[in-house]
Amino acid sequence: MNNTLQCPLCGREDFFRPNDFFCPACQQPMWFKPCSVPPQEFKERTSSSLEKFSACLPLRTVRPEFSLGEGQTPLIPLNSVGAPGKVWAKLESANPSLSFKDRGSAVVVQKAVELGWPAIGTVSTGNMASSTAAYAARAGLSCLLLVKKGTSPGALVSAAVFRPLLIEVEGDYGQLFRKSYELGRSLKVYFANSVDPLRLEGYKLAALEIREQLGQAPDYVYVPVSSGGHFLGLYKGFMELKMSGYIDKIPVMVGVQAASCAPIARAFEQGLEKVIKINPGETLAHSIANPDPPAGDLILKLARENQAHLLAISDQEMLAAQSQLARQEGLFVQPESAAVLAAFHQLQTNFSGLSVLILTGQGLKAVYQPSPDLRNFYQARVEELPALLNTVLPQTTEK
Repeated sequence: MNNTLQCPLCGREDFFRPNDFFCPACQQPMWFKPCSVPPQEFKERTSSSLEKFSACLPLRTVRPEFSLGEGQTPLIPLNSVGAPGKVWAKLESANPSLSFKDRGSAVVVQKAVELGWPAIGTVSTGNMASSTAAYAARAGLSCLLLVKKGTSPGALVSAAVFRPLLIEVEGDYGQLFRKSYELGRSLKVYFANSVDPLRLEGYKLAALEIREQLGQAPDYVYVPVSSGGHFLGLYKGFMELKMSGYIDKIPVMVGVQAASCAPIARAFEQGLEKVIKINPGETLAHSIANPDPPAGDLILKLARENQAHLLAISDQEMLAAQSQLARQEGLFVQPESAAVLAAFHQLQTNFSGLSVLILTGQGLKAVYQPSPDLRNFYQARVEELPALLNTVLPQTTEK
């Protein structure tokens, strides 16, 4: 079992400890030291990604009773986007709590029980709160959630139903993030926040699934970016696949941020070596609006070393992409998730090749809810239906 953390920037190594995984030299999050795992060790006929890829995880054993069926999400071709068979969507909204966060939470509860921690917690804008609460309930752990003021009612309800201690906190989100680790150490609560190394281990499994589902590595992977944990986890997954000889090259990672709060994309465009904290503007994409991302410098380094790309997408572009996915593909996702399609539209001329768009969360969990399109909505009595349908039915087939 790999229990060694490594700083991707300076190479410093240390042992894993909850609430204490930032490199003292670089101040960036450490991850579990990448290792090569032969593909023949991947298990067949399992319903859980954790069981299937357990040889890749820093766990003594995987307890299947703590699983909610996370992972092994669908990978489907998009019929209205790009050349046939060239653009695929990984439906992370099919996870139990409707977002990719379940992959990380599933690993966190396994390790928390293994180490004897009685409680887990997180700082969240919504999706990670409900995911953490669900998995804490499943594993019989106490749960403390610190959510950002302005978190959507839907996200609050989807977390509160599991009966965690839920506190909405007003103030600087970065300060809250750092304060949570102090609270965790004093209260014996394992705060598994966005860039926690165990969360990265869960996120990397999506990369392994994509390789198996496609039969090859894609050329490009588009993913929304906030704190940076999801980007890092996917990158690490592809890196370990390459170390194992399972793929020849790491896909070009395309990180997508909200234009009103895009500190990493801005630093990338300006050629900076470090991310500068910004004063964010208003955006409907709350879950990718982190003005002080804890893994920002690390993502910049990886992007430049591996020809990755970072860009910002406006709210209007997100909404247009969200509408396209719903009308033409039958997929209702958060605007933040749809940002990857908007990014694909911007880059497809130069970034031609096999592409995977990571659709991170289900649309009903968004802070912003689109107004219903009532152009095809009618009311009628039963006896009036034939005449009405003769009049309007041809129109309803138009998109």
